[in-house]
Amino acid sequence: MALVIGHRGALALAAENTLEGIRAAALCKADYVELDVRLSRDGELVLMHDERVDRTTNGKGLVEDLSLEEHRALLVRGLDGQFRESRRIATLKEAVFLAGELGLGLVVEMKGEGLEGLVAEALFGKKCIVTSFYHSSLRELADISDLLTGIIISSLPINPVQLAIWAKASAIFPKRVNARLFKEAHQRGIAVYPWTVNSKEEASWLLRLGADGLVTDDPCLIREVADQPVQATGKENCQYYPCHHFPDQDCTHCFCPLYPCKDEELGKYVRTKKGKRFWTCINCRLVHRPQVAAYLSEHPQAITSELKALQDNH
Repeated sequence: MALVIGHRGALALAAENTLEGIRAAALCKADYVELDVRLSRDGELVLMHDERVDRTTNGKGLVEDLSLEEHRALLVRGLDGQFRESRRIATLKEAVFLAGELGLGLVVEMKGEGLEGLVAEALFGKKCIVTSFYHSSLRELADISDLLTGIIISSLPINPVQLAIWAKASAIFPKRVNARLFKEAHQRGIAVYPWTVNSKEEASWLLRLGADGLVTDDPCLIREVADQPVQATGKENCQYYPCHHFPDQDCTHCFCPLYPCKDEELGKYVRTKKGKRFWTCINCRLVHRPQVAAYLSEHPQAITSELKALQDNH
């Protein structure tokens, strides 16, 4: 069953990175809750996404310039824009304790470098995944602890799986995905958790592609989808059909490891009736040729130019 991970707690339901948000995620039956941590002036890990406290609290200044006591004095802005005495900046220690009481796992994003030792100590023996855009920090964390880690990527690099392997990570948290990413990651035993997924349609599609879990602002909404059996994708339920239809191959969009190759000799961009622009390989038969398919199975990193040359040679 795919995991449901509440983003910044449960961003659509409660103030971000708060104990209130953790409780909201638990009420939605989320499996994990994702939180951001930064370091205060006096060395405490506090829950905060931004470098500054200005956007989410009634205070001003850099997180790293304020002591824990000064952080504690601030009020956190709610979804209604109001501040309440009961809503304060929390520490990672408090979040760990509450998540444990509620039976939630934690996904902890390190928002800066140099936090590895403190995070390893705070999360020792806990049900958690540590993530970061700072992949070298995750590699260092893997060297000093047994914590599970995941690289965060906002684009789609040429080889995200190799980035994860270099960082000694067991998961990838991508903002953008394609079918090839899921296939290659799973071949290396690496989980894929796309973010941030806030519609049932997108959630259903990503689960059919093979997502191991989804990071969402609204864990109640996505919980409904994650609890449903995943349907095999074919012409009956593919949102892109009819892009093409070959015998014994319902949907190349899902299963072609090159998608989206964006090679204009093999496909093109089209628009749906709703105006969405996507890549379709309507005229592509490249990966259906036996010699090409055989080569691709042995060389999963192959690119279109290699395969086209192989086709030309035959």
